[in-house]
Amino acid sequence: MSLFVLLPAYNEQASIRPLFKRFQTLQQISKMEIKLILVDDGSSDATAETALEESESLGILLKLVQHPKNAGLGQAIKTGFMTFLEISKEGDFLAAMDCDNTQPPELLIKMYDTMIAGSYDIAIASRYRKGSKVIGLSRFREIMSYGASWLFRIAARVPGVRDYTCGYRLYNRNFVSKLDMYYGENLFTESGFACMIDLLLKAKVLKPKIAEIPMVLRYDQKPTASKMKILKTITRTLKLLFKNLTSTPPASNLGQTVNDQGTARVPLKMVNRK
Repeated sequence: MSLFVLLPAYNEQASIRPLFKRFQTLQQISKMEIKLILVDDGSSDATAETALEESESLGILLKLVQHPKNAGLGQAIKTGFMTFLEISKEGDFLAAMDCDNTQPPELLIKMYDTMIAGSYDIAIASRYRKGSKVIGLSRFREIMSYGASWLFRIAARVPGVRDYTCGYRLYNRNFVSKLDMYYGENLFTESGFACMIDLLLKAKVLKPKIAEIPMVLRYDQKPTASKMKILKTITRTLKLLFKNLTSTPPASNLGQTVNDQGTARVPLKMVNRK
């Protein structure tokens, strides 16, 4: 079993070394085989070069994928998921998390243990469970996130979920493959930060078993300003909610029920990849 970690990155040169050092420590204490997938989304700084240098120096396995120009978080997540399906095997896991060193890689141990013990499909690092804490985030951003949590819990509930916007999640490969088979090219249609909400709402159709693990989010450790366009994100989030309330689930691309023994898959189209 290998644990792949997807890191979408845009101008994160300053975060790479401290983050990769934490992954080195995690690998040592967990005895897991950790493989990083870093998607450099058209960075103008030395994000890619720094990642290659640090991974070699620290002895961390790294798959670097580069977009020739910035395409947005949604496209970076899409490229990362596609890469994972190409280079992983049955029994592997995929973690997706921010590359800005605000989310604790060490939490992956508890997330993985919880998934194995309860046969979960997804584990979410949550800001809304007992023991969670957010440090260094603006009051406005906290209120916005908390409001989104309650809005989706009321209007578009996904069983087991309180934190709809956090992208720090761990996925069972079998479930990622099911999503790929079911949606194909339509799995990733959001380009911005709302892509993580969209992915969760799409996953709901397959009735995943989801666990949430309390997280301490250290936004005070972020070396650069947030790249989130708040007004645009709010607008896209509300549109997603309305779409979820008014639309019916799409038919599977396979034209049949996806099951654990399915051997065929509809591959997502690889774009902007080097």
